[in-house]
Amino acid sequence: MSTQTGRSPLAENTVVDVDVHLRIPLEELADYCDEPYRSTIKRPTYTAVHRSGWDRYMGGNIQKESLPDAETVYRKVCEGFDVDYPIINAFPVLASVPEDDRAVNMMRAYNDYLLDNYLDEYDNFRGLLSVATQDPEAAADEIDRMSSEKRIEGVYVLNSGAHLPLGHPDFDVMYRAAEDHGLHVAYHASAGAPFARDFPIQDSAINRFMATHVLAHPWAHMLTVTSLLVNGTPEKFPDLNFSFLEAGLSWVPYMMFRLNKEYGMRRREAPLLERSPEEYIRDQFYFASQPIGEPNDPRHLERILDVVGTENLMLATDYPHWDFDHPDALDRHLRQFYPEETRAAVLADNAVEAFDLSI
Repeated sequence: MSTQTGRSPLAENTVVDVDVHLRIPLEELADYCDEPYRSTIKRPTYTAVHRSGWDRYMGGNIQKESLPDAETVYRKVCEGFDVDYPIINAFPVLASVPEDDRAVNMMRAYNDYLLDNYLDEYDNFRGLLSVATQDPEAAADEIDRMSSEKRIEGVYVLNSGAHLPLGHPDFDVMYRAAEDHGLHVAYHASAGAPFARDFPIQDSAINRFMATHVLAHPWAHMLTVTSLLVNGTPEKFPDLNFSFLEAGLSWVPYMMFRLNKEYGMRRREAPLLERSPEEYIRDQFYFASQPIGEPNDPRHLERILDVVGTENLMLATDYPHWDFDHPDALDRHLRQFYPEETRAAVLADNAVEAFDLSI
């Protein structure tokens, strides 16, 4: 959208996009891996879990986009969408790697590749380091290794296909490392092979990708939020912030109030909590906007945002995924229903606070 001056309204604001994805070719990643993993990756013998062969692009009717290099990120995201600071993740589906040692080696390779080929290329690029949840100790070591990189702003955790729910105490070492280094924790799900791992029976009966895609992301986030709260993770790590990417917002009120009710009746089963689940969510949890909901009546989206809290909302495009949101999809709604101060917070200030961004 353009104004009468020909400029997008977004061009007048600072804009942070908290969810920009890469698709790193395995043949390029292999050069960052050690042997024997390099040879394994160059000649993969592992076939991803069944059901990952969905027709995501509707027989070619949906255009497949990619960000093969830093210049393309700058041109398409920064110039094309008026995003000042893209927070880039490598989007590795490490949970689908069956060998823990290979997943750990690939984790390091993805992070080094992200730095060398993207974050070091433009001063305004920021990134998330990826971890392999198969080995929480190795994930903590990787957080220690990468923490001195000034453009690393957080930890990217795939929460589909994780071996244990991510509030399990085994992951405390990973969260402690993130807290010690002042790094944000961002969860992202997958509708591919990891969803089949989470839903090994139910997924087999789904015969359309639409159904998988509707369920995969919110289900993974619901499990993660519940596990974090029941195990008292935000109480154990009070300086840690968490965010949830690519599931929109409508699932949040249900979980917030459902957890409140369960906690009221079964408090001794979450003994570390000292406040209601809703209070922890409002204090330490953030939610990315994409995919922004499309109710028939736009005022219903306003009510959802009011319940979740605009102070917990961050703009995300999810570019270049096929279902990405142009930033204007959210901004149109913000301009219609909210004052400029709130709009500025959602477009950038909340992300600056959540990630403690160095911008």
